[in-house]
Amino acid sequence: MPAEPSTDPERRVVDCWHDSASHWQQLLEHHRLASRAMTNPAIEQAILSYQPGTLLDVGCGEGWLARQMAAQGIRVTATDAVATLVESARRQDPKSRYHCLEYAALPGPLNGQQYDLAVCNFSLFGDESVRKLLSILPSMLSLGGRVLIQTLHPLSACQGDYREGWRSSQWQGIDSASHPPGEAPPWYFRPMASWLALLQQTGTVVEMEEPLDPDSRLPLSVIFHLQPDQQHEHNKR
Repeated sequence: MPAEPSTDPERRVVDCWHDSASHWQQLLEHHRLASRAMTNPAIEQAILSYQPGTLLDVGCGEGWLARQMAAQGIRVTATDAVATLVESARRQDPKSRYHCLEYAALPGPLNGQQYDLAVCNFSLFGDESVRKLLSILPSMLSLGGRVLIQTLHPLSACQGDYREGWRSSQWQGIDSASHPPGEAPPWYFRPMASWLALLQQTGTVVEMEEPLDPDSRLPLSVIFHLQPDQQHEHNKR
């Protein structure tokens, strides 16, 4: 008998992505996510503005961003919790390093490695899992390194309810005819103030940019730029 679905939303996030991985790859291959035509270049430009030599792509999916950055001469290491997606990424980009790791397992085999940039591109869905990940990532940066996070903008993603908490994604942003089969992964909604409070707890200096939809002139996403606060790091020691 198949296992009963978990009632833990953090576990269900991973389980749902396991179930929908193959369909998700097809969506990206056929460019069925219209908003990505603007949000993809936004994160690429943000990364390249720092001219990193090394990059850690956390929650890389099937590896499109890792491949784009590797093509720019950046040495890329990437992780994802879904083995199907990691295997696809490896086939398409055998030169970069891909690891099948859940966030809770980091740094794991990457312990002692340091990166000029760590990037989370639309890959932060949970609550406690995200808190723990963000507490770890600054320690995986080289001197002067940064963390970049692109996520749905709270104003456009709130679904008419700006209160913090778990939501059903309903495959938000994907045309209904293209929805993957099965349950959409739950996700944890944070208002902007909650995002900023969480990021400031990591001991980083936070800056942000808001890529706009040229038609609606409303933000499609928000990109947070995090730089470790050297005074905070000194106090921890």
